[in-house]
Amino acid sequence: MPEEENIHEERSEDNKAESAQQEVNENISQEKSVGQNAESIEQLQPPTENSKQETENMEVHHHPHIEKKNFKEYLLEGLMIFLAVTMGFIAENIRENISDHEKERELIQSLVKDLEDDSATIVSQLKISKLRLLYSDSLIDMVHQGNVPNRTANFYYYGRMTARWTSFSNNSRSIDEMKNGGLFRVIRNNNVAASIMAYNAFIPQIKNLEDRQVIVDNEYRKMAVQVFDPYIFNHMLNAADTIDRITGNPLLLKNDKETLNDLAGWAHYTIANRSAIDEAKEQLLIKGEELITLIKKEYDLKDE
Repeated sequence: MPEEENIHEERSEDNKAESAQQEVNENISQEKSVGQNAESIEQLQPPTENSKQETENMEVHHHPHIEKKNFKEYLLEGLMIFLAVTMGFIAENIRENISDHEKERELIQSLVKDLEDDSATIVSQLKISKLRLLYSDSLIDMVHQGNVPNRTANFYYYGRMTARWTSFSNNSRSIDEMKNGGLFRVIRNNNVAASIMAYNAFIPQIKNLEDRQVIVDNEYRKMAVQVFDPYIFNHMLNAADTIDRITGNPLLLKNDKETLNDLAGWAHYTIANRSAIDEAKEQLLIKGEELITLIKKEYDLKDE
């Protein structure tokens, strides 16, 4: 029995130790809970003097005091902005004016070169045209005199030259640039601008006469193929696209008076229309020379 008592005593001591451990754990848990409650209370309490000072400093930093401007300061700022915009606008106008003046002089110099090219072309064409008009006059005279069969070599030459002429093609580079680029505005001199437009407006008159010349020449050619042998005509044309005279007394396809009179009649119409073209070219030549003189005077251009 003593062993059972010892076992009972040991169990009793173990139970006491466990109870003591539970009490210690409960005390620790209570202390933690009290600490957490204390922290919560501290957070709910109003801020201390130090925290208030920090808050005030932060408020001053984020919301600085701004001194209000008076009316004169606002007026001065507005005036400065206005002056800056105005000066920029004036500077841009000056830049555009300088650019326009430079472009104007460039166009004027180029136009003078174009006009000089036109004048040279007209002079050359008038010289050739006057000579060919003489050949057409000679053809008409031969038909009128009735001696065509005895001088067919000359008749072939006059007949071939009557249908040859050169259309006028002006150098419109500068004027086209003015029209297409809206650059007539840079021509400051009104007299020069008006003369340029008048010169350019006259050119279509020559073009209209040349269109009519094509019609007249076609009618003349219809009669020429009935009179002249095309083989001989072809033999007269050389590699340089000019007409050579032939020798001998080659035959005509037709030499009756009625057919030759019809041929001479259309030759007359070619003379009349080509004379009108030449007269128009002479007028354009005068306009061009006057325009060149005016431009050189107004823009102080020196002869090269």
